[in-house]
Amino acid sequence: MDPDTADARIFEERDRRIVARLAAGRTAVAESTNVTPQARTRLVAIARRFDAPVTMLRFTPSLDVLLQQHAGRGRADLTAADIRDYAAVMARDAGADRLRSEGANAVHDVPGRGQGATPAEAAARFSFT
Repeated sequence: MDPDTADARIFEERDRRIVARLAAGRTAVAESTNVTPQARTRLVAIARRFDAPVTMLRFTPSLDVLLQQHAGRGRADLTAADIRDYAAVMARDAGADRLRSEGANAVHDVPGRGQGATPAEAAARFSFT
């Protein structure tokens, strides 16, 4: 199976599970990057179908941190240029005001290495019930 087909199936299943949780009156969390407006539109539309509030968490690492993480992962399928392009998309399309204009009821920045926060410390700041 080619990667695009696999990705489409994964996102279809994610969306199906989100719909099932919201239909049952439960909270749903979509844990995926969703950097582009196109990626977020589908999720916001699902939430709106169920009159569910949309909260978005933003990870805002600096380009230096992204490049350092990339170097530490040893991935051959991504280049430093890909990381730079991704950072540019994040800067252009994932600002807090932009997210609110797309339908987010709340936007929270998640602290990371740049703020001296460990993943556990960052996670402790949020609760979803």
